[in-house]
Amino acid sequence: METLTIEIKTPKARKLIDDLVDLGIISLKTNQPTWIDLWNKLDSQLPQTEPDLTEEEIRAEIKAYRLEKLTRQTDDSA
Repeated sequence: METLTIEIKTPKARKLIDDLVDLGIISLKTNQPTWIDLWNKLDSQLPQTEPDLTEEEIRAEIKAYRLEKLTRQTDDSA
């Protein structure tokens, strides 16, 4: 078995390929995008700005949130 990549340039070519599939001569497999392709697509949709917070500020917020969550859990169980 041989695998080929084909670029279809006209609707007639697609019809011929569909006919070959119907006859059982060939099969089609969809091309799965690579992880990098998916990432680049998602990344291009995100705003391309620098964050206003530093990494240290983000860690401090996470630490405060976790402490608050832990405090609430201890209050609820008491």
